[in-house]
Amino acid sequence: MSLNNGFKFSSLQIILFGVFTFFISCKPVIYEELPKPVVEPGQAILSGRILNFQLDQEETGSTLSLAVPNPVTAEPGYFETTINADGSFRFEVPVECNKIIGGLNSSLFNQTILVNLTTINEVLLELNIDKNDNAIVSSSEGMEFSSDDMVYSLETLGKMIHHVSPERIPRYNMLIEDFIPFEIKSLERKLDIAKNDTALSDQAKAFITNEFKLLYLDIRFLDYADAMKLDFIKYNDYEDWDKFTAVEPDMSYYSLLEYFDLNNPHYLYNEGYAKILQKILANSTLNIPPIMDTSVEDWLKDVKKKIAACIGSDKGLFYDLLAANAYVKQFNSELKPLTDRQKENIIKYFKNEGITKILIKKNEEIIKLVEKQLQTRSNLINTPFVPKENLMDSIIYEYKGKSILVDLWATWCAPCLDAMTANEKVLQEIKGENIVILYITDSTSPRKLWEQKIKLIEGEHYYLTSYEFNSILESNGLTGIPSYLFYDKNGNLLSKTQGYPGQIKMKEMIKDLLQK
Repeated sequence: MSLNNGFKFSSLQIILFGVFTFFISCKPVIYEELPKPVVEPGQAILSGRILNFQLDQEETGSTLSLAVPNPVTAEPGYFETTINADGSFRFEVPVECNKIIGGLNSSLFNQTILVNLTTINEVLLELNIDKNDNAIVSSSEGMEFSSDDMVYSLETLGKMIHHVSPERIPRYNMLIEDFIPFEIKSLERKLDIAKNDTALSDQAKAFITNEFKLLYLDIRFLDYADAMKLDFIKYNDYEDWDKFTAVEPDMSYYSLLEYFDLNNPHYLYNEGYAKILQKILANSTLNIPPIMDTSVEDWLKDVKKKIAACIGSDKGLFYDLLAANAYVKQFNSELKPLTDRQKENIIKYFKNEGITKILIKKNEEIIKLVEKQLQTRSNLINTPFVPKENLMDSIIYEYKGKSILVDLWATWCAPCLDAMTANEKVLQEIKGENIVILYITDSTSPRKLWEQKIKLIEGEHYYLTSYEFNSILESNGLTGIPSYLFYDKNGNLLSKTQGYPGQIKMKEMIKDLLQK
């Protein structure tokens, strides 16, 4: 099988753009959309009651968590609240848009419930939990989504994600003029799953369609090299993965961005939008410069020269949010507050004062983080040179006599970072106890970014190869991150969990660990 990646951009460009014109000119399915959100920071309130809540359910969980997207700062918000004895609950959460869609979770029920939130009205919700731990939304006020939308939308999205294409055709050795239309066709087949779902409203279909398009753009197109490597592994022996190197596509490849209409204001509802903005800023081929002290107008002039043809427009919401995220990139990758000139540039350029307020507030947080950095003790530990099957035992051996909490994470994993934020309070409460916190990541986390981030994460830090990291996951029956391993003072694995269990449950698990 040929390993030729086929990136020939000469006369084939004409073919490519011809093919692409075809796909772009295809009329997409038009759904009745939700109201257009606007960037406008404020507070959203969600309250309600679980009608059949029993106090004895506290053993399996008595908290609710709410996740909301933040398109300006690119930081998904994660909030937790305790369920009261009568089943009532209440969230008051800061948000970046006047309308958002949040995901409500609890160990009490199986689904993630989608809720429409607004800074204008409090949203009221009533839930029943059936004998199979399924949530039934019995009544709600202030909702754009129907009850079925709230409960089943993400189930449909899951079907789209896991749908297997009937064609088992390797992509890694495709020519560029074949790869893009092939993937667009595959995407549209998956979008048909939402289109044909009779249980969902048009508004819900529009939301999950946008969510899936952004996800597809992220993992199939913008992460091209990784996608090709994974595809190579799928059709070849895993042991041969290092024999394949994906060639990064050149500028003409990114004409595909026009298909995704990145100026669509309804993307503000979607967590994936900010992620796409950050990836575009980090893309080496697009080569967008850091914003530094350049005026926003001049910076955008340069950016538009590079990418406007790919985006299909030289104006719109996309560019404002790209500029905002350029400052956020500075915050996150360099932990560098705004200069006085940058503050002036932000205030002068953004007509939407909401964006200005969010960036200035984020800057204040970064200043505090820089101060915290000076007080944080993070230790970078060399990985023991042992066979992968003995690696975890070797790491744990170094801390014998102490209880150990292992946090398996990555810099690119938003749920991991959200969990760390949520877990800060828990770890503060056990300071001084005979416990060590080990943070383990792998080479999928860019080394420089990882070194920057761990300056704010107190504990012991390990940087493994992907092969070593995956071996730890597999040997413990884990399939994703964040995941947590709990070892007692004798180095015995006491418990483990995949996904952040919530602050209350994490406290309980650490308490059990310290008592062993």
